[in-house]
Amino acid sequence: MSVAAEGLIRPHWPGPDHRVHLMISGGADSMALLALVADFSKVVPRQVVVHHCHHGVAADADAWLQFVKAETERRAFIFKAHHLELQLGPEFEARARKARYDAVMQDVDSGEVVMTAHHRDDQVETLLMRLSQGSGLIGLAGIPVVRAFGPGLLIRPLLSLSRKQLKQVLTARNLKHITDPSNQDPSYLRNYIRLQFLPALSRVAPTVRDQLLQLSKLATDRVFKAGETLGQRLPVLGVESVALASTETLIAWQVRFFAQAHGRYAPSALQISEFVRQCVDASDDRLPEVPIGSGVVIRKWGGKLHWVDHTILGDEADREMMRSENIAPNQSVEFEFPNGVLSLTTGAASDDVSVFWGVEGRSFRLGRKRPMQSLKQLAQTLGVPPWLRRRTPLIAISDQIIGWGAIDCREEGLIPHSLQWEWRFVPRNTTDSTVS
Repeated sequence: MSVAAEGLIRPHWPGPDHRVHLMISGGADSMALLALVADFSKVVPRQVVVHHCHHGVAADADAWLQFVKAETERRAFIFKAHHLELQLGPEFEARARKARYDAVMQDVDSGEVVMTAHHRDDQVETLLMRLSQGSGLIGLAGIPVVRAFGPGLLIRPLLSLSRKQLKQVLTARNLKHITDPSNQDPSYLRNYIRLQFLPALSRVAPTVRDQLLQLSKLATDRVFKAGETLGQRLPVLGVESVALASTETLIAWQVRFFAQAHGRYAPSALQISEFVRQCVDASDDRLPEVPIGSGVVIRKWGGKLHWVDHTILGDEADREMMRSENIAPNQSVEFEFPNGVLSLTTGAASDDVSVFWGVEGRSFRLGRKRPMQSLKQLAQTLGVPPWLRRRTPLIAISDQIIGWGAIDCREEGLIPHSLQWEWRFVPRNTTDSTVS
């Protein structure tokens, strides 16, 4: 086993029962990653799955897929091809990256790792791209070595190596790789930076690469300290709302962390500043928000910041829909609505269930002996945000509210029903930009 494989791969190798996923395009960088993982897996065996994404836009895409498949099988790894339906056009790089990550994430289980071949030169190019886009400190922290990836982890084990060093890995092993001609097209921002801007800048500032990496380290330290200060109020992936931070500076950090957690670019400093001002000054009945790309906003309500993705939530109901069902004991039924699916399951007793989507003009009680309340009163009591009240189903038995969307409204001892349910939004496709 090579010293490089030992030092770069071992720290990120999962336990015996977990797989290693590699995202391999067939280019020089990814083939170096494949070679190093192959070296290490001979000593510490794991099931390795090689993922190759066929974008459907390059003339040689079929040949590249066959090349990666052959190299995978030669190492006795598992090969998985993903055929993506992409069209050339604006933000192609961002759309392609998101499509690749979304496709591979579907195959990742808890505790597994996904490795990509990002290297030191990619890091420098990314920093320059983010500077050109007005990124804040989180963006300047650059490509992280490790981040959450669905139920697993996304690992960049080669960030300490240069593009030249990875090519040396291939040369030492006499390994082939493919060459994508689109990498020479300067109309793509990353290519322009790599082929023209960075070489020209390096001629007048020879240490610019090292200085950018040092800037990234400083930004990383600041970001880490801000995250520590926020503690339980730090937005992370999978959490759709957090308690509003205590200072304007920390609220601004919450906005940036929310965007990062969901793989989005943060708003401009001016937008964040105005949003923070509104969060502090606006009355409780106002809903200040800041846009995070197409269809997504961060909104303040009820003393919290909420991540609101309309591409997932869908449209509000324009009329009330009602479904009633007598569900036999130990049975399940599903109700489909325009923006999601509600699954209901009974226990040992049957239930006469009424489901309202886009409910309006009705009153319910929280228990048999509780008073009737209007929908607005119930929503405020239960903490149902205004934008979800006509997008999520209300579940009732007789005049007692049982649940609203994912919220269980039952009070122990007052409503003994064994009914269980799951509400799932049906997401819509989006092509918005994402970050690394």
